[in-house]
Amino acid sequence: MTLRFLRLAVLAAVAAGALPSLAADEEPRPPRLPVVWEAPDALRVLYERHLPPPAEATQDRGAWRRWFRDVRARAPGIAAAEGWVSATVDIREEQDRTRVVLTPGSRAVVAGIDIQFRGDIAGEGEWRAQRRESLRTGWQLAAGQPFRQAAWDDAKARVLEALTSDDYATGEIVASEARVDANAAQARLSITLDSGPAFTLGEPVVTGIERYPRHLVDRLLDIDPGEPYRSDRLLDVQRRLQSTPWFASVTVDIDRDRAHPGRAPVRIAVTERPRADVGLAAGYGTDAGPRGEVSLRYRNALGRGYDMQSALQAERTRQIGYADFYLPPRGPGESVLGGQPARDSVGVLGERTANQGLETRRGAVAARRLVPLGPLEFGAGLGFQVEQSLPDGADPRVSRALTPNAHVTWRTVDDVLNPRRGGVLTVEATGAARSVLSDQTFLRGRAQYQHWFSLTQSSQLIFRAEAGVVWAASREGIPEDFLFRAGGTRSVRGYAYQSLGVREGDAIVGGRYLATGTVEYVRWLSGDWGAALFWDAGDAADRRADLTLNQGYGVGARWRTAAGPIAADLGWSERDRKARLSLSVSVAF
Repeated sequence: MTLRFLRLAVLAAVAAGALPSLAADEEPRPPRLPVVWEAPDALRVLYERHLPPPAEATQDRGAWRRWFRDVRARAPGIAAAEGWVSATVDIREEQDRTRVVLTPGSRAVVAGIDIQFRGDIAGEGEWRAQRRESLRTGWQLAAGQPFRQAAWDDAKARVLEALTSDDYATGEIVASEARVDANAAQARLSITLDSGPAFTLGEPVVTGIERYPRHLVDRLLDIDPGEPYRSDRLLDVQRRLQSTPWFASVTVDIDRDRAHPGRAPVRIAVTERPRADVGLAAGYGTDAGPRGEVSLRYRNALGRGYDMQSALQAERTRQIGYADFYLPPRGPGESVLGGQPARDSVGVLGERTANQGLETRRGAVAARRLVPLGPLEFGAGLGFQVEQSLPDGADPRVSRALTPNAHVTWRTVDDVLNPRRGGVLTVEATGAARSVLSDQTFLRGRAQYQHWFSLTQSSQLIFRAEAGVVWAASREGIPEDFLFRAGGTRSVRGYAYQSLGVREGDAIVGGRYLATGTVEYVRWLSGDWGAALFWDAGDAADRRADLTLNQGYGVGARWRTAAGPIAADLGWSERDRKARLSLSVSVAF
């Protein structure tokens, strides 16, 4: 059909008597440069892309002859494909340039579309009639629109996609025609769709499972043999399996045999990931100095597909070893609050910290559940830890706590790694009771909010606030992990890491109250580089009345990377009268 359409356009151009200024057999002189196209913008862009003249330095008359021939032969056809079916072309040599003038004529518009049906969809029944009407009303190239070959092809592809997305897995276009009347500048379209038989889904057939238990796939399948074929159902199964830690790739499709449309087998082919990954990492942070890490991920712990993620980390102020075991995702029928299936995990850790004269050593076990629900993430868990605290110049102590905990995070940013606008809110609650394996009864609450305002294309304003409180008779018996200290890169810049808190002996320890805030202006100067001005303030204390407005302010540089903006800030501590450099990666927490 396309060749017949283009041939018709070329014949129409010739019949109109639009002969170029240079005869087809004329020996072209070296042209006057540059070559300028005079045509509608949409066509000029296509001509410059698809009919470029020989290089300016070319004096080969044969090359120019071939170019003139291409222009005469192809320019009307390119115009016809865009709807101008009676275009003429004229090549003119002027004093200082060669001008190619295309006179487009009238642009053809769609006069009407006739959609016919064959196969099961053409049969009786209300739902079949509704499907036919839906396909007709959803047709993209409506009457009155300019007729373009690309739009015609796209409309056919879309109507075929709409036909085959539900029920009719083997639907096809068996006939299509665009009758173009060059004189009337109209195109009448017709298309015939053959739906074939209606398909239903059959039993899943899984291939590629060798390293992991088969039940890991089975628990994520919810296909009911005999249900109508829906492409979205298959895509949902594919996404569900692809999001697990065990498979590098997943394809899901059915046997598309028109002779056997009932209960067509659902073919699920998976490519497995390795059981284990070992990682090595090194880094540096201004809060904690050099940092190294060795990690191990084993995706089939205990032979049941538990995803173990473990690591040993060491830096100047903190050394930690942990192992978290993520249980296989819950099945599709077990989602919570209508969201995605919950993710459950259990873990153990051992940790030592030493900073600002306080050394702590703790061991902990915990169980946790995370439930994503659109922009919200809910978490709940139970942990038990034993901590030894060794402050310089004060008595050591041991604290124990069995703590149920919960948190919710609300995230609405345009880009998690490089946010330009939006906000993130996190609210946490933790508690313990002296009567249940704990040395102190307390309730801890913490909230953090960060917001990005896009002022212009090249500037933004960032606000951050954090507040925390521990309701308890005193901080005695409460592990340091549940108390608060401030200062450092992600807190009050200009002050040493965790240097704002409660003085005990020669050490700075955690208090029951926390309040910090940040205002930051970022100006992106060129490409991925920017500059920043910031003001921070805050404190941590054991009594609300003791909270002080410790201020820090300064300037910084920003560099956008794939992992988020890297920030280098020089902050001035108003209390200590010192300047400190801090490095960080700023992401939506």
